[in-house]
Amino acid sequence: MSGDIIVLNDVYYSYPRSNVNVLNGINLSVKKGEFLAVMGSNGAGKTTFCKLLNGIIPHFTHGILKGTVLIDNINTIESAVSQLALKIGMVLDDPDAQLFTSSVFNEAAFGPENILLPPMEIKERVDLALSAVGLSNFKERLPSTLSGGEKQRLSIAAAITMKGQALVLDEPLCRLDPAGACDVMAILNDLQKKHQITIVMASHDSEKMAEFADRVCILNNGKIAALDSAKNIFANSALLEENGIQPVKKIVVRGMQRHPISKNSTTEYTEFHGEHKIFLQKPPCHSVSSVVSNSSLTINNLSYTYPNGTGIKNINFSVMENDFLAIVGDNGCGKTTLLKNITGLLRPCEGDIFIRGKNTKDLKVSDISKEVGFVMQNPDTQLFTDSVFKEVSFALKNMRFSKTEIKKRAEEALNTVGLYDHEAFPHVLCRSDRTKIVIACILAMGCKIIVFDEADVGNDYSGCLKIMNIAKDLHSKGYTIIFVTHNTFLTEEYAHRLIKMERNGIVCDWRPK
Repeated sequence: MSGDIIVLNDVYYSYPRSNVNVLNGINLSVKKGEFLAVMGSNGAGKTTFCKLLNGIIPHFTHGILKGTVLIDNINTIESAVSQLALKIGMVLDDPDAQLFTSSVFNEAAFGPENILLPPMEIKERVDLALSAVGLSNFKERLPSTLSGGEKQRLSIAAAITMKGQALVLDEPLCRLDPAGACDVMAILNDLQKKHQITIVMASHDSEKMAEFADRVCILNNGKIAALDSAKNIFANSALLEENGIQPVKKIVVRGMQRHPISKNSTTEYTEFHGEHKIFLQKPPCHSVSSVVSNSSLTINNLSYTYPNGTGIKNINFSVMENDFLAIVGDNGCGKTTLLKNITGLLRPCEGDIFIRGKNTKDLKVSDISKEVGFVMQNPDTQLFTDSVFKEVSFALKNMRFSKTEIKKRAEEALNTVGLYDHEAFPHVLCRSDRTKIVIACILAMGCKIIVFDEADVGNDYSGCLKIMNIAKDLHSKGYTIIFVTHNTFLTEEYAHRLIKMERNGIVCDWRPK
């Protein structure tokens, strides 16, 4: 590595209509071919830092920027974003904010087309990039039909096709399954080592950053709290705890790798889960069964097919009252599709779903919502009023509860999740608090089954623990909890039962003894 490709000198930044500096006196340089991890709690300034590097700040997001940001000796204030894009690629934490064309191929080709590269070179670049992220067979797919993880891979592919000198990635792993995250890190590692591409990645994934990063920059309230080698940073447990960063385990086996026990075995698998090797039974395929007694939820031969032919089929399992169930599986296997069928947002093409003995075919979505609460991956899609209290009381008003009952239910729910400023504007709260509002809305409705769709995505380590500890507390009070995640730490620490999904059914169903 030689020469600095990124240099920040005395950088201060505040957003429009704000007197608070999000970044406070940042002095930092990144060498060509270096991998710099940017870490810290939500709100520490990581995303703002990333947006500085390709000129989104200050050219699109204005505010007040002081100091200088140099990319390959070019001052970002003096260069258009389109020119900076030739030197530095950007991958946002929300892939939907970057995807807008009619096919996967067109999305990856968009950048090279705009710099007027020859068609054959565009095709070569796109083919290589899509192959690198595992999307070669998806070229004609509409990006909106991809899973969250597949969308993230496509965003990375689109950045790779520009062949810039650096890649800036804001939480690119948060929506990926363990295998996908490993694949992406291998791609980035290859770009760094073989092509001297500089990688700057904001991430909460301590294990991956400890393994791949050369240096780690920890931000805290917009200031550099620490800047050192990854080895030194992750050896300092007090520093990690102070800055809300998950420590790295001494023994790590990443992901959920499935291995047949023997060539002749078709029913048993060895799974590596965190630090523990466990044996899981593959449930036998079976036909429609009767509703299991004492179950809060029974799913019989569920299939759902989207217009493009993707979907899920042959899903069979029951959830007991007061179960604490984690559902895992690769990106695109249909976990969110399953949850949407359970909560009535989608309706089964085949099969049946019973909620406490009632077939959802006979229930309206409004009826299902009184039984099953849905905490979506992005809480902002469920929040729309101008105060925390109004948010929690909205559905209760539609259910025509009295003002006294609404006040009682809303206050009890908010106290349960630990939100005490009832007049706060929801969208200025941190992500974990916004998720808490959604949980409070569900509790106020009286739901006893709560479904979480990757509620850990976008949350820092402490935010994840806050949400999962609320779920744990509710479970202790008799609630049934179902949560989808790629985070093996959360399944190990919280789940009482683990189900692994594939499109063709449930392949593993394990409950610790």
